[in-house]
Amino acid sequence: MQTLFKSFFTVSFYTILSRILGFIRDILIARFLGSTVTSDAFFVAFRIPNFFRRVLAEGAYSAALIPVFSGIVIDAKDDHEAADFVENTMSLLLLVTFFLTIIFFFGMPYIIQILAPGFSTNSESFDLAVYYGKIIFPYLIFISLAAHFTSILNVHEKFAAGAFAPAILNISFILSLFIITPYVSSAGHALSIGVLIGGVGQFLFLYRSVLHFYKPKIKLPELNDKIRKFFKLFFPGVIGSGVIQLNIIVGTVIASFLPIGAISHLYYADRLNQLPLAIFGIALGVVLLPSLSKSIKSNDNEVTTKLQNKSLEFALLISIPSAIGLYVLALPIVHILFERGAFTQEDAFFTSKVLSYFALGLPAYVLIKVLVVCFFAREDTKTPLYVSIVSVIINIILSLLLISTMREMGIALATAISAWVNAILLFLILIGKKLLNLDRQFINNIFKLFVCLFALVLVTRYLNSFFFAELYLLEIMKNIIYLGLTIMITAAFYVVLILILKIVTIADIKNYLKR
Repeated sequence: MQTLFKSFFTVSFYTILSRILGFIRDILIARFLGSTVTSDAFFVAFRIPNFFRRVLAEGAYSAALIPVFSGIVIDAKDDHEAADFVENTMSLLLLVTFFLTIIFFFGMPYIIQILAPGFSTNSESFDLAVYYGKIIFPYLIFISLAAHFTSILNVHEKFAAGAFAPAILNISFILSLFIITPYVSSAGHALSIGVLIGGVGQFLFLYRSVLHFYKPKIKLPELNDKIRKFFKLFFPGVIGSGVIQLNIIVGTVIASFLPIGAISHLYYADRLNQLPLAIFGIALGVVLLPSLSKSIKSNDNEVTTKLQNKSLEFALLISIPSAIGLYVLALPIVHILFERGAFTQEDAFFTSKVLSYFALGLPAYVLIKVLVVCFFAREDTKTPLYVSIVSVIINIILSLLLISTMREMGIALATAISAWVNAILLFLILIGKKLLNLDRQFINNIFKLFVCLFALVLVTRYLNSFFFAELYLLEIMKNIIYLGLTIMITAAFYVVLILILKIVTIADIKNYLKR
């Protein structure tokens, strides 16, 4: 447990650093592009390699590689077997992403027609999305290899480099807006080039980090027993990850039929919602998978139970207050961060509404990041696949039903509901298979937690009405100060409550700080 929490805080620290740069990036994008034809086209084009990155590299790939590679590291008598596995999987990944890049480069017009069918009535949006997509898509090769190296480092419990790497992409975004924009047609062109440069930068940074353990070389892949086992886990994982990512694609497809700006509203809101998800949910998943895989392979049931219970408890402890904050304070947050330049008051209104609905599903997404690891660590990638299919079907149906009355807000609400269905089903299956045993302390703490959260909702709503009743009549600096005060007061109030109710004790905090 000590190693887990130490690793978690390491990943969270670098993730926070990256996300701060990400906020600066998004603030600048909103200022330069707003919610326009150019921004919609860029966000659609950027969705394509991101979809495959999450499916091939960060999703199924990591879920298949880490359990198999953990077993190799534990059982191998020397480093040769591990190094061979690293080179084989890297070469396979490079081969797949290279051919995908060629196919999608020439087939980009058809891909945009599928991804954003609403663009077919707007030639400017369509042509820009195709052009940006061709520039961006080679990014997939480099970011996939970067994800490969991150997984290798995670198995060796070296989490810092992989957690920091996304900051390189954000830096590239920021620099491209200022350095490249004056020399190209628009900021959208500059951002597209910046994506590719950022991918190369992440690859080089992580390759250098991996050299401390291995010196991987490209070779003709060999189909040995370990690779076959990898594929056995990988293919269901690909489908499962693909289905999960379809939730994002579904939102983009449907939003393409809405007025210009809807896709951008979804993007900006999702970016804000992703902050606590990345810091807590993804960080937990990243550090939990190698640790849980090792405890299961070592048949250490006590450690396995403790890892699962504490991870779930911590996920709820952090994610629900974050969701409350984003839901209640959506408009002040969006107004302060984005409302300037090309980003209008109307954009702020719609983006804040989308954010509030996304926030309803935030705890579910954090729980999913933990719950799927409980399956992946046991080399089960099929169960999350089946659950995610149900989730996506629900998302599609609800999105189509809600879009006519709620516009892009309906897409966000549908996404949140489908996330909760996914999380609840995963939880019930783990309980049913007796793979998750909830101890009495966990149950007591969760009950106490909901008492805290009820009080937190009341306090946050009161502070919102007190400080932001005249949001647009106040100077931006006053609103920034008020938002800071609101966050500090609610955070302090929440910490005091969980200490009083002994959900977390002073002794726990001291132990974590020592570690």
